[in-house]
Amino acid sequence: MKTVILPAKYKYTLKLPYNDDTKQAIKSLRKEFKGIFKIRVRGSGPRAKWSLKDSNGYTSTMYDQSLPLKYSTYVRLYFDVKEVK
Repeated sequence: MKTVILPAKYKYTLKLPYNDDTKQAIKSLRKEFKGIFKIRVRGSGPRAKWSLKDSNGYTSTMYDQSLPLKYSTYVRLYFDVKEVK
């Protein structure tokens, strides 16, 4: 999957495959833009498999709101501008 910068109608800025390169890039971005942007990282990918595993087969809706990064195949990055004083 290629990196896509989305138009303003979407709330997140980037969607990237989650791997070691992406983890390093996120660390670099946070360090470079510290005090300017707040960078939020949210996981995405298949949820039901991991939900069933973690709940011992009880429910497949456990991760409907958010998926832990350890199970993510992609991450969405949100850049929030910090208030300028």
